Amino acid sequence: MFEVQDKGDKKIVFVKGEVNAQTGSELKKNILELFNSTDSVVLSFKGVVYMNSSGLREIIDLLKSTNKIKKNLMLCEMSADIREMFTFTGLDKVFKIFDTQAQALG
Repeated sequence: MFEVQDKGDKKIVFVKGEVNAQTGSELKKNILELFNSTDSVVLSFKGVVYMNSSGLREIIDLLKSTNKIKKNLMLCEMSADIREMFTFTGLDKVFKIFDTQAQALG
């Protein structure tokens, strides 16, 4: 479902497959655990083939939790469909979204 790589002081999470209520909940739990060892996590959506509104809700909940613990969550490499979902809902103004992994890593 996902793979984690260390990139200096940040971790990149490569999300794969579908993001729905079940997979999104598991993803959220695992990413919150990653924040025990880093201040910044980049979520790469390159391998995501589908995300529904339940999956989107889990990503929103993840951002809320991340903000509470004052950590940094960034998103990158979204397909046009997923990017459109974030833009249509106005979430592109709330999340830090980058076109490429390199931009997210800064």
